[in-house]
Amino acid sequence: MKKELIIRVKLFLGILLLLCVESIYAQNLTIFGEIRPRAEYRDGYGLPITTDDEGGFFVQQRTRFGATFSHSLIKMQVTLQDARVWGEGAHNADNPSIGVYEAWGEILMLPGLTAKIGRQPLKYDNRKLFSPANWSNTGNAFDIMMLKYNRNNDFMFDIGFSYSNNSVISKETYYEPTMKYRFMELLWLSKKLSKDLTVTAIGVALSKQDTISTLGKANYKKHKHYNQFTIGGTINYEPTSFGLKLFLEGYYQRGKTIYKGAFDKLKSYYLVANASYHFTPVFSIAAGYEYISGDKNPNNGIQRGFIHLFRGNHDFNGSMDYWNSTGNRGLQDLYGGVLFNFNKKRTDIECNYHYFKTAVQVANLDGKNLGSEVDLKVKHKAYTWMTLEAGYSLYFSNNNLKIVKGLEGKSLRTPQWAYISMSIKPSVALQILAKK
Repeated sequence: MKKELIIRVKLFLGILLLLCVESIYAQNLTIFGEIRPRAEYRDGYGLPITTDDEGGFFVQQRTRFGATFSHSLIKMQVTLQDARVWGEGAHNADNPSIGVYEAWGEILMLPGLTAKIGRQPLKYDNRKLFSPANWSNTGNAFDIMMLKYNRNNDFMFDIGFSYSNNSVISKETYYEPTMKYRFMELLWLSKKLSKDLTVTAIGVALSKQDTISTLGKANYKKHKHYNQFTIGGTINYEPTSFGLKLFLEGYYQRGKTIYKGAFDKLKSYYLVANASYHFTPVFSIAAGYEYISGDKNPNNGIQRGFIHLFRGNHDFNGSMDYWNSTGNRGLQDLYGGVLFNFNKKRTDIECNYHYFKTAVQVANLDGKNLGSEVDLKVKHKAYTWMTLEAGYSLYFSNNNLKIVKGLEGKSLRTPQWAYISMSIKPSVALQILAKK
């Protein structure tokens, strides 16, 4: 009897060991990091400076460290981040600065269907509405619940919901707007109509707190919100037989917005069309046009200036970031560029030209011309884990630009900007695979 019991115990332990080994073998752990220092010389970046001033030089650095764990049914990732300017804190200062950039878990519910919950970056289409904003030293991330479906990249959809509070609450209170919304819903759809043609659609609802009808946040006691809706989509045509790519994009906004202390109706839109062509594997050209709606009469109770959501501003309308916010003027951006990719696709040289105009005629401006900009960028992938990048931008200003930027009558320096950066991104994947 004792011998039989020992055999059963051994058999049980053996089966348990096999199950544990199988479980361990099916798991993957990736540890990754990033150190990205970037030195910049800003001489009129974002806003022209007068001849009485001089350009400024600084170095900023982003440091990230994280891990991704994946199993057949679950996946989770945590990314820690520190973003700073060299010298902003003493070397012996005791100031906590490390935060959480990502912290999410993803669970497989059905084949192709997952639930992803937690802090995560969002990226859709050409990043006009949502972008991780990688150029930014901090990036963009959202605390959100997502339901995601992907059927072999042929049909995909995302449904998301987010709700914001400043702290744990026991009764309704005013939310200090750290985010642009109190709560947000989004729906994104993507369908591949053919191997060359893909269409997408997106809808975003932002609910913001109404502090006008409640006479300010001090009297805010109940859920009172006003809503802003953005809908639109993209058409992407990229034939595999030759190097042409055509892209169309458009968004329309409705709802309410606050203007001069009152609620106005919101009716605005954002249109994009661009094309690129690869003449050779080394050389390609691109051209495009963006129209961001403006308002000829902002005092009639209807606001027609498009409100940007969470795009990566540095990626659009010029690298000098003059037009991240266009207000009632709107913006027209006619651009073109060339790209050289060589050294076994490890080195890129890119040059782009932007010609800017207001979308509507502003009373105190002479025409719509806002000047132009030239952007030059060189990017070299030295190793799989290290990338070097440098750039230079020059803005050709005019009197309209002075008026728009509130610098009329002042003598300005020629706006220019230069940077050089290095990104080191090592990663180690720990995998144990076993045959079933």
